[in-house]
Amino acid sequence: SFIQDVVIDLKKKNYNFSDTMFVLPSKRAGLFLRETISQHLNETIFSPEILSIEEFVERVSGLDYISNSELVFQFYESYLENTPKGDIEPFDKFLKWGQILIQDFNEIDRYLIEPKQVFEYLSAIKEIEHQHWSLDENPTTQIKNYLVFWKRLGSYYHALKKRLSDKNLGYQGMVYKNAADKIKDYAQHQNTNQHVFLGFNALNTAEEQI
Repeated sequence: SFIQDVVIDLKKKNYNFSDTMFVLPSKRAGLFLRETISQHLNETIFSPEILSIEEFVERVSGLDYISNSELVFQFYESYLENTPKGDIEPFDKFLKWGQILIQDFNEIDRYLIEPKQVFEYLSAIKEIEHQHWSLDENPTTQIKNYLVFWKRLGSYYHALKKRLSDKNLGYQGMVYKNAADKIKDYAQHQNTNQHVFLGFNALNTAEEQI
């Protein structure tokens, strides 16, 4: 297997396995690696540290992953604090679009996209769509609220991130972005001599930077 090939290659290079951190795509792959190392080394060693990429990113970022259910409630609290009372939707309606926005925020951060540009672009697109399809020069209150909603996305994004950061928490993309920002400092101050990243493909931008 590929993992076997890597372990054999490192053994030929006289790698110090005990002083190496292995980072793999999943915990399951880490179990296979640990078993393979035990099969190919004919000496007693201290077991190397083996982490999934999510565990490694969490460590570098300094944030803890928040559960999906807790994330939704934290987002709703941010939404309540950053929306005029007359425009607030009940939780059941918020839930329908709130979870979609969380996915979008996650992708923006994982791919290190500049959020301001994204939200300004989306807001402009919605205004153009309205101007193109509407024959009424005086939009209804519903349409006005719809366009205002798109203009508020940036404030929702930043408010949620600040709220989570204050609690030392983060959703996946936020944790990845923090890790990408801190990776140089980590590389200078970490205590393990070698890091082996093993078995990755189709990296997001944050992973590429790491």
